[in-house]
Amino acid sequence: MKFIVDIVARLGLFAILFLLMQVIAAWLMPLLSFGDADLGRILAYTLSMSLMIVILRLCNRESLLPAEPIMHSRRGFNPLLILYGVVVTIALSIVLAPLGGYLPEDSREFSDSLWTLVLVVFAAPIFEEVLFRGRLYGLLRTKASPMVSVLLSSLMFGLMHLQPAVMLEGVLMGLLFSYAYLRSRSIFAPVILHMCNNALAYALKVLSYGERPLLELVDSRQYYLVIYAASAVIVVVSFALMIRFMVRYNRRGTKSSDK
Repeated sequence: MKFIVDIVARLGLFAILFLLMQVIAAWLMPLLSFGDADLGRILAYTLSMSLMIVILRLCNRESLLPAEPIMHSRRGFNPLLILYGVVVTIALSIVLAPLGGYLPEDSREFSDSLWTLVLVVFAAPIFEEVLFRGRLYGLLRTKASPMVSVLLSSLMFGLMHLQPAVMLEGVLMGLLFSYAYLRSRSIFAPVILHMCNNALAYALKVLSYGERPLLELVDSRQYYLVIYAASAVIVVVSFALMIRFMVRYNRRGTKSSDK
């Protein structure tokens, strides 16, 4: 029972702190706009997320919230792992695309300004990976196995997007980013993958392709079915291999913590 209470407390505290930072960012944005709303958005976001990282770091240093340190090494720049992750993210987006018609539309609006590009493609991936794959996973890992920590941090990552249209994709992307994190033992790998995913999504949205279904883009039902089937195979096989890796990693992590 104490195990469950500890896990729920950590998740709850992280969620409350993260949502509080969103409120602070919304309050700061008009104060930091200087006549440019996009500039105000990125400054407010950067300050609020930096504050959250500092708070969690201080809590860890004072032993109020013990957490495993964030892993980082040059292995996070492995080109094959990055390429593999990019292929899976594209395939996953294609497979999940039909679900968009059954969910409320994503209400977020992004302009095509330079500041929005910096926020979406660079700032958000860095802060979100440090927080979710780094800090939250580390907080959970002190109380739970690697597998449980990955599942809960990925679930929280999806839920904190607060948009039904992207929650499921967020959870699955969280699992992929967690796999990259554990496989490389470096926060750099999920950061780069997250950047690539956001860059592709942002480019499609700016070029007005994001609102058009794949069937319309390829202009052939036969080609669409081939692309969708290939993407589905990539997703199923990839996640099966990722689960296999995580199960093995979980066993090693559980054994080492028991010693």
